[in-house]
Amino acid sequence: MNNEIYEMPLFRGGNKDTIERIMHDFPSRYVHYKKGDTIAMQGNACRSLYILCEGSVYAKMISEEGKEFTLDTLSAPDVLASAFVFSSEGIFPVTILANSDCDLWIVSKESLLRIIESEPLVLRNYLTVISDHSMFLSKRLNEFALQTLSSRIMSYIEQNGSIQNLQEAAFILGVARPSLSRAVLQLVGQGVLKKENRGYVLV
Repeated sequence: MNNEIYEMPLFRGGNKDTIERIMHDFPSRYVHYKKGDTIAMQGNACRSLYILCEGSVYAKMISEEGKEFTLDTLSAPDVLASAFVFSSEGIFPVTILANSDCDLWIVSKESLLRIIESEPLVLRNYLTVISDHSMFLSKRLNEFALQTLSSRIMSYIEQNGSIQNLQEAAFILGVARPSLSRAVLQLVGQGVLKKENRGYVLV
């Protein structure tokens, strides 16, 4: 096994011999995806934990009418499907796509269960991962349910430094590009944003 996996937040502090033995008894797999590949489909069965070792991905939800909403963008090292693998429904509620070339370690549910039962530090790490993801989703819900589009634009710029690509920002914010363009121009007119070489930034 790649020693770097033991330095990831999920396994940090765990006993390497124990983890490797369990991984050997309940085989996992290392998979490479190219940019644009579908890693998991919304509604499909979720039986494994996906550990993002290299690259970045984004998670999106698609309604029955075909409307898309980008929920999150994740970069390595991180854990995907942490809150789904032990759910009673056992499915992916989102579609996960490769935002760049990615390497993932796919760990079976049984293997993960044996590891967290044997390694208290890994269990603690796993609970932290789930809690952090839940906190992010709460903040994301607040952005979309309670904030105006203008507030969401300003929050986006605070987190990312600027809006460099309106199409990409519209995709992440879950709005149509024309709607985002109008809102950005209004904020520029109000003196809240200004255009620089690196994109739209807060004044």
